[in-house]
Amino acid sequence: MRDLDLRIRPGDEPHLAGPRVIQIGSASKTLWSGLRVGWIRAREDLVRELRRNPLQAQLSPPPLEQVIAADLLGDGLDAVLKDRRARLRVQRDHLAALLTGTGWTYTVPDGGLSLWLRLGATGTAQDLAARAARRGLALTPGPLFAPDRTTLTHHLRLPYTATPEVLTRAVALLRQCPTDAEVHRSVTA
Repeated sequence: MRDLDLRIRPGDEPHLAGPRVIQIGSASKTLWSGLRVGWIRAREDLVRELRRNPLQAQLSPPPLEQVIAADLLGDGLDAVLKDRRARLRVQRDHLAALLTGTGWTYTVPDGGLSLWLRLGATGTAQDLAARAARRGLALTPGPLFAPDRTTLTHHLRLPYTATPEVLTRAVALLRQCPTDAEVHRSVTA
């Protein structure tokens, strides 16, 4: 995700290197979500061992996708990434502005493709995602991203890869979803 550093002046952290470093990349993250091509950079003997793994054959993308990825990763990559970062910055900042005043908190990320929304103690991400689904908005609650599936219960992962128009509609639907506290008040009233 280093290619999606959205700071105006990207960080100057050095790339990791050395015999024990394995670098993993994905065209679906940096270029286009529909381009399901990834790669591993590592020592030659490790790559050879990984290629002998019988499960590896199931993970090979179609040749046409590989050719497209190779072309995009060629000479024009810097221009493609510059454009992608600029669009993601606009979309990220638009999403953050839409969330202002909701009572939910978040940190605007320096990069990547998603913003993590903290709901507070009034409700769980599972419940809010279920209410959003009833309004036609698909959200993924935080626990699905946790290794133990139990942490991040008060977090929603909100991708900002959609256009500002789509993000505006999505947040409007999300704002219509009552919190657990509001649901409880209406049931007990």
